Amino acid sequence: MTPRYALDTDILSNVTKTVPSPAVLRWLESQDPGTLFVATFTLAEIERGIFQCPAGKKRTALEAWFYGADGPRQILAGRILPFDQFAATHWARIMAEGATGRPRSATDMIVAATAAANDCVVVTLNERHFRGAVPLINPLTAS
Repeated sequence: MTPRYALDTDILSNVTKTVPSPAVLRWLESQDPGTLFVATFTLAEIERGIFQCPAGKKRTALEAWFYGADGPRQILAGRILPFDQFAATHWARIMAEGATGRPRSATDMIVAATAAANDCVVVTLNERHFRGAVPLINPLTAS
């Protein structure tokens, strides 16, 4: 079975940088686009970042990207994963399991639970946020 990947916020944000990570770009370009997904919460995190950005060139450029034809909502249309009741059950389990060890970020675990509910591997640069909760891959260390 072909793996399915849920892109974390830091992966999508990376491509908007003036100089994106070559490793991230190589990894993304090597994937079948149909295997790439995004959680609704990831889109919300990016949009929140845009709303928090002061008015100016940077915010205008981010808005043009996010809401435009090259933005994640268009490129990943049909592959945007909701946080539904099934994902909520995964979230409850992941959070309960994390209660006995190192506490987990509730917001990161919404992305993790959405990925788990949809049989996706989380693609992130923040391995420590997701380690032990769900399968993950870091394009910087992937071989």
